[in-house]
Amino acid sequence: MKRNSKSRIFFTSFFVTICLIALVLGFAEVDYQCRRIGFGDNKTLISQITGKNLLISCNTGGICYNNSI
Repeated sequence: MKRNSKSRIFFTSFFVTICLIALVLGFAEVDYQCRRIGFGDNKTLISQITGKNLLISCNTGGICYNNSI
């Protein structure tokens, strides 16, 4: 019975951690897209803290693609 309880605690903690990481990444993506659409710049919260921008490349038509695509 103890082993089942310990594994349940582990998997619950693991699942909550994954959900929190996904939430933070979602906030970062929304912040980036809102700044890009609303203000036309890349001054997101992460770029203001770290001083680095995301690696985005744009073609001559102004269409931007992420490097992973």
